[in-house]
Amino acid sequence: MKLSKALKAFAERAKESDTYWVERAKLDFAQGLEEQRIRAGMTYAAIAEKLGTSAAYISKVFRGDANLTIESMVKLARSTDSKVSIQIVNEKFDAQRWANTISAQAKSVPVQAIRTPTVVRIDKYRQNDDAPRAA
Repeated sequence: MKLSKALKAFAERAKESDTYWVERAKLDFAQGLEEQRIRAGMTYAAIAEKLGTSAAYISKVFRGDANLTIESMVKLARSTDSKVSIQIVNEKFDAQRWANTISAQAKSVPVQAIRTPTVVRIDKYRQNDDAPRAA
């Protein structure tokens, strides 16, 4: 989908605000936590039970709507046998980090072989008179 010039300009201006970066950090955390939840084979209910919290709160976390403390982030990560890693990244190199992440994820996707049916030409059977005959 192609963005209009006005929408692109709006998105670029939004990146100048702290609010944008706060929301982005929340969504980045939620995405990482979701990946770890899936890897651990856990349900949202299992995480809520493990932490002794409500399913509604866990839902809020995974939507990126919760205003998390570092303590709550650590507890959430540990519930999926993971850890929190906080980094300070130069904004100019952030795009490269995302490109590397996407590239790494693409490499980790298993490739499955597709079996194709064998094609047998009937005229070869007829030449040798080995073609199966109807009874």
